[in-house]
Order: sequence, then C-alpha cells, then structure tokens
Amino acid sequence: MPIGKQAVVIGAGMGGLTAARALVGMFERIVVLERDVLPAGIEPRAGVPQGRQPHALLPGGLAALDDLFDGYGAALHSAGAKIDDMGMRLIYEFPGQPAMPERRLGITLVKATRPLIEGTVRRFIGQHQEVVLLDGRRVTEIVATPDGSAVSAVRCETRDGTLETHEAELVIDASSRGELTLEFLRATGRAMPAETTIGVDFSYSTVLVDFPAGHAPRHQVHMNLPDAPASSRMGLLLAREDDYMFAALGGRGKDAPPADWPGFLACAAQLPGGALHATLEHARPHGKVLQYSFPESRRRHFERCENWPRGLMPFADAICRFNPVYGQGMTAAAQQAVLLRDLLDSRRRQAQPLAGLFEALMEQVTPLLDNIWALSALPDLAYPDARGERPDNLDEALQFNIALHRAAFLDADIHQRLFNVIALLKPASEIQSEAVVEKVQRLAQEFAAVHGQATAPA
Repeated sequence: MPIGKQAVVIGAGMGGLTAARALVGMFERIVVLERDVLPAGIEPRAGVPQGRQPHALLPGGLAALDDLFDGYGAALHSAGAKIDDMGMRLIYEFPGQPAMPERRLGITLVKATRPLIEGTVRRFIGQHQEVVLLDGRRVTEIVATPDGSAVSAVRCETRDGTLETHEAELVIDASSRGELTLEFLRATGRAMPAETTIGVDFSYSTVLVDFPAGHAPRHQVHMNLPDAPASSRMGLLLAREDDYMFAALGGRGKDAPPADWPGFLACAAQLPGGALHATLEHARPHGKVLQYSFPESRRRHFERCENWPRGLMPFADAICRFNPVYGQGMTAAAQQAVLLRDLLDSRRRQAQPLAGLFEALMEQVTPLLDNIWALSALPDLAYPDARGERPDNLDEALQFNIALHRAAFLDADIHQRLFNVIALLKPASEIQSEAVVEKVQRLAQEFAAVHGQATAPA
C-alpha cells in the first residue's frame, strides 16, 4: 500500500533514476524532472559533461542495480557491455612493484559507457507505470508549506517557457549540485550544512582508440596508478561495448595531460613501466581528445543539521561528490537507493512514515559515505598541495597502502580482500583487522626480500 500520493525526483541521472526506483510501490505517482531532453537511444547528453569520459560501474554498483532492477546485469550484457572477473584480463600497475598477477577473484566487473549504463537503467524505469519522466524542464524552486516545516511542491520551467508546479509530499534532490536544497534551507531560515572538501584540481584527457589486426591488447582494462606524491600522472585503457576502447590520461597541475594525440602519446611515455605506452603506440585515435577537470571533492554533512524539513531529501551527488577518477559515484548512488527502498518499506505501516525519514536515511548512509570518502581521500591527500584537512595518521595509512598492494601481489587472499574493498563490495574494515594487518606486514617483508624494495611499515 502506498504511503503517499506523489513524490518528485529532481534529475534523471543515475542518482535520480535509482531513487525513483526506490519509491516504486510507495507513492501513487513518481514524477522525475530532468533539464535535458533525454535521448531516445544510447548517447551522451549535455547534462552529464563527463559522460564521454570513461566510467566504471564498480561491482558493488552492479550488485545494487541488480537488487533494484531484476536482471539489470544480464540486460547490460545483452546490450554489449563486456563483463568479466575483476582479476582477469586486467593489468593493474601500482608504483614500485610488478603488475598484479591475473587471478580469478569471483568479482564481476562491467566495462561499458556511461550512456549505456544510464540508458539501461532508464529503460527499466520505463517499465513502471507510476513513474512519469518529464524531460526538458529546468527546476526553479522547491516550494515549502506556509509554515516552512515541510515541502509542498516543485516548480519548473519547460523549454518553451511554460511554468509548471508539481505537488509533492517527498522531494528528492538528485541534481548534481544540490543548490535547490540549499536554497530551500535558506528560504526557510535554516542553517547551511557543514562541508568537508578536498581540493584535487585533477584533469584528464580521453580519446577513443582501436587497434589494427594483430595489435589489439588481450586485456580489457589497463590501469597505471600514480606514484604519489612524486607524480600524479596516471593512465587507463578501458574496453567498452563497441569496437573501441577508452584511452585516458590524468594528472594534477603540471601533470595535466594535453588535448592532442601526439602530446597524448608523449605524456603516456612518461608513465612508469612503459607497458601502457607500448600498447598505445599501436592505437589509432578516433575523434578529438576530450578534456575534463575536477576541482574538488565535496561532502555536505546534512546528518548534522537540526530541524530538518519533512519530505526534503538531497541524494547522491547533492550530498557527496567524489573525485571521479575512482569511479565511485554511480555505485554510491545505487547503494543509497537500496538503503532508501528498504527504509521506506520498513516504515510502510507507520502513522507518519515521512516524519524523520531523511534523518533515518542519513543514519544508514553516513557509514557508507564514510567508507567511500576515506578510500578516495587517502590517495588525494598524499599530495602536499591538495587542499583539505589531513588525518593525524595519514603517513601511516599511506605506508600501509603500499604494503597492502605488495602483499596482494604475493597472496590471492589479500588480493581478493583488497579488490572487494576497491569494488565497494566490502568496507575497508575487511583489510584492517588485526589478523589481516599482521599478514600484510609479513608479506610486505617477503616482497622486499624478493624484489629488493624497502619495506613499507604497516
């Protein structure tokens, strides 16, 4: 039985679409408002400026989407996405050691473009008659009740200038910037949430490539990670659903990659190891080298706010926007949607299920975000010029990360634990127990003895 008549979701990206799915069965009508005119097929759209860049649907995200949309992974595969074990057909180069050996880890990794991942979600959403997707609409305001205690509607403007008002008992702000939520708080006399930011000033360049016969790489993923803090240069070669691959380079400040193919190759030649550059020397570029920059990761601590308005729910990037280089955003959104769906279901029989809903959701979402934020903040804060508050144990944590990768090179169990954490299938505590830390210390010493590397203290 529904708990309300109408909910409005702002934004039809991965956050908005998964949030809409969480509301199915809970409201008689769910209106999704999207500024873009959505494509009929699978193609990039203006509202996702990084949509032509490589995207990763981490295994934790695939699991969440399969939970929300029965058969999602199979549909993605049928549409051409390449799916394999995360430990196979993947070159993972971490500084100061050989590439990780191929091992079957039992972790499923998807290789596909952002438009295919999002378009497949949109197709599943279209199967629910109570969800109405209205595109070409710019949301101008979230409207409060006369006393300011709750939301009452959402106002928007169509491309021809028509003004619309959509009544709502629940408003999910899944716009990427979350400014509509902040404007609502200001308009109703509430304090702004505290924010934590990490200035990364990261830039990356991407070009589509293919390879002549006899030179196509066997691996579907090649990751060359930066040697922080000495260098922020990193590289990626990533398969997609068509006959092309993404070739991408990234870096901070002076390490920012160029926007032309000869310069792109020259920049790739500066990556350690040389393997990725050797592969790219055989590549044929198609189209322009596309650039994208990301200034800072940002987390808004809505969980600390008091007197929260009933029915207002910032979501996904509106709460926390991660450095996209780690590919965590889509997964975080889908996992939040699973939490929202289950929370709503548990409150179905309450007299006032929307009262305190957002506060209850944040109790569950905060530990999830704590984990993901720590995974991305740690490597970002390794650079002295990164803007942000550093934890007291940063150096110790960075050294443990080095030891962990060396242990994973030698040991399949540590390899699997590490990749489960990277995949957002398991929390970081999976690699932080006393027994695991002791094993990592021992294996890191063995690695140093064999490879002549100074052992990183764990």
